[in-house]
Amino acid sequence: MNLQRIQTPYRFAPPKYSPWFRPILHFISATLLRCQHKVCEVNIEGAQKLKEYVQKGHAVLVTPNHSDHADPGLMIEVGRRFGIAFHFMAAREGFEAGALNRFVLQRGGAFSINREGGDVMAIKTAIKILEERKHPLVIFPEGEIYHHMEVLDELNDGVASIALRAMSKLPDGKSGYVVPTAIRLRNDPDAEKEIPDRLSALEERITWSPRENKDPVERILDLGSALLSIKEEEHLGAAQKGTLGDRLRCLREKLVAEVEEAHKTVSPDASLPKRIKTIRALIRKELTDEASPPTEDREAELYRELDKVYLAHQLYSYPGVYLTANPTLDRIAETIFKLEEDLLGKARHLGRRKATIVFGEPIAVGAFLDENGYNSKSGVAPLTGLIRERIQQMLMPQR
Repeated sequence: MNLQRIQTPYRFAPPKYSPWFRPILHFISATLLRCQHKVCEVNIEGAQKLKEYVQKGHAVLVTPNHSDHADPGLMIEVGRRFGIAFHFMAAREGFEAGALNRFVLQRGGAFSINREGGDVMAIKTAIKILEERKHPLVIFPEGEIYHHMEVLDELNDGVASIALRAMSKLPDGKSGYVVPTAIRLRNDPDAEKEIPDRLSALEERITWSPRENKDPVERILDLGSALLSIKEEEHLGAAQKGTLGDRLRCLREKLVAEVEEAHKTVSPDASLPKRIKTIRALIRKELTDEASPPTEDREAELYRELDKVYLAHQLYSYPGVYLTANPTLDRIAETIFKLEEDLLGKARHLGRRKATIVFGEPIAVGAFLDENGYNSKSGVAPLTGLIRERIQQMLMPQR
């Protein structure tokens, strides 16, 4: 997740796809997959049908899960092998990381999305790409990376809305398809050898002596509880009692409710990510108001509020029972990586990994609407639910 401390006015970055840049993009992506993300093997299933739809000039929207930083690179690898020039909707922060990042993203067919507000240009661009049917569009409907691959998070319903709006305008003889896609990353069994030392480093980071006599899951839970206690002391006045899951929910709710109250915004029926999205949009708007910029004291307060909702979002990304429900090597590795990101500011994968990308049965949007009596508005929630169901089924543990 992005801390989003630097607040600047948003400038939409359109796609500037260049066919000549594709070999360079493929080289960059393959290098990052191998060296940074430790992906040594990539298996792809179901891409041939997707390619056939693209070749026939149909509109294709690909919706993968998004639990790992390697996901965009894996989709680029699919494109390299099957001759498909995917276009991507990508978070604005990637484009704002520097001129080189922006150049590579745009020439690779990506365009920016401001996740905090109604980004009209991003929506129009996504719809245009689907209407033109030259390239399949990839949107990661989870939006954020939570590092719990086998449990899909809430999907943004804007993805289904874009699909329905675009595909209702297709010419006769052309169809629109949403392709639910599952990306699974598995750790090499040798990764287990790294676990003790990696946990010891985290324990030493909080001034503990390494607890090498304990089971890895116990060590992770102890670490999580200790880190949570520190934040409970800071925000609640004292460490709390109860299960880890209950404590996580209590603190994140407290943090979000405080900031909501300060901004007079209450969304009792909305999910926590949506509430955080609303708050961040309000804060960013005030921080970037060039006509009436905040005072120095007000700016400092707004940044403190941003830090609170960022912490709440971090807490949300730990489901509480994900690890204990099924403590596999992959789930342990994911959790250690995430703890390193949050505690150390950087993380390394536990050795080599194998990726499998599965393109599920395409959903014919026109038939979906006709068979169920939906229109482009009433079909948004049902289509979102169907996409989620299909992806989750493909993510079920497989060995």
